[in-house]
Amino acid sequence: MQLKLSIRSRALAIILLLAGLHATLPAQTFVEARHLAFNGQRAKARQMCKSILAKGFDSDVAILMARTYSWDGISDSTRMVLNDVLKRSPGNMDALDAFADVEYWSENYSKAISFCDLALSKDSAAEPFLLKKARILHSSGRNEEAVAILKKLIQLNPAHAEALKKLQEYRLDVLKNTLRITYTLDVFDKAFSRDPWQIAALSYGRKTKFGSIIARANVADRYASRGFQGEIDAYPKLGENNYGYLNYGYSQSTIFPKNRLGLEWYHNFPKSFEGSLGMRILQFNSSSVNIYTATLGKYLGNYWISARAFVTPASDGTSVSGLMLLRRYFSDPENYIGLRLGYGVSPDDNRNLIDSNQKLALKTRSLRVEYNHIINHFWIINGGVVWGNEERQKGTFSGYYTFDISISRLF
Repeated sequence: MQLKLSIRSRALAIILLLAGLHATLPAQTFVEARHLAFNGQRAKARQMCKSILAKGFDSDVAILMARTYSWDGISDSTRMVLNDVLKRSPGNMDALDAFADVEYWSENYSKAISFCDLALSKDSAAEPFLLKKARILHSSGRNEEAVAILKKLIQLNPAHAEALKKLQEYRLDVLKNTLRITYTLDVFDKAFSRDPWQIAALSYGRKTKFGSIIARANVADRYASRGFQGEIDAYPKLGENNYGYLNYGYSQSTIFPKNRLGLEWYHNFPKSFEGSLGMRILQFNSSSVNIYTATLGKYLGNYWISARAFVTPASDGTSVSGLMLLRRYFSDPENYIGLRLGYGVSPDDNRNLIDSNQKLALKTRSLRVEYNHIINHFWIINGGVVWGNEERQKGTFSGYYTFDISISRLF
């Protein structure tokens, strides 16, 4: 009798163990699918999710599958899965979060905000959705509303580091106008020019929903001669990850190009990379020159590093110049120190007043140290010191020092 009970007990224990293993198998498989999804094996993760869902619906598994579709840019499949989740579980916060993300990445900002609002209607203090909504509002150009949302979030949680950081950043975008005065002084250490060279600029910029526009007047003193130039810059928005640069300048003075035109396209790549392709066209009284340029930059934590090249084809040979820039940011984008290394003549350097295409082929090396600081959210001060050595004429070199300062008022 005892033997029969022992056999039955063992059999029952085995059955219970197998049942327990079967009950825990979906959870273990979901963990594995999640591991695959977050390690780049999204197709395998989706297949595993489908296998689990074939045995019974699980909202966590379905949302994971939807996110793998979203990460691979398959937005229609993402929406189909998430709609099914919300039909089965109305108000599922994870599904609303995923839906807000896919619409945001698809640049459907109004839809993305509506999913945030639906989640906030269920929990008005949901910090992730407040922060997400602020980001979406900012991307869609509704900066005042984004700032208001962040202020609400900080009232709920004064120690929210990301909200504090974004508030500092977005406040600058609320101030749409900038008035700036810049002064640059060049001092040479040889008798190439007895008098220092000077250039002053007054500019006004305004942010619009289409991008920023800047109008600028430049006044330069060179060789005991004074010249004037008018310029206008535009940075049009070309979508979520793209923007442009347009520039036109005109002068009747011989120390400036008669006409200056700049065109460039910028793109934000994954993993904090940014690149661009463009050109500059300088037209003088008797000739013109085309300059091709490209940049590549990347954010590394609080650091920004970028490289720019200029290539100028000519009948007597192609000239190449370049810049390397390193910046270390502090509390916000307007507080940083920077280091710039330059080789060759740059058409974008204000102190380099290019008055002929021959000057683009002159050799030069420079090192610039700069400091940028914002005061009381309204004033920005930028100062820089440059040491350089350059050909002033073919075969004639001169060292020089440049001191520049600019003061900006945001309003």
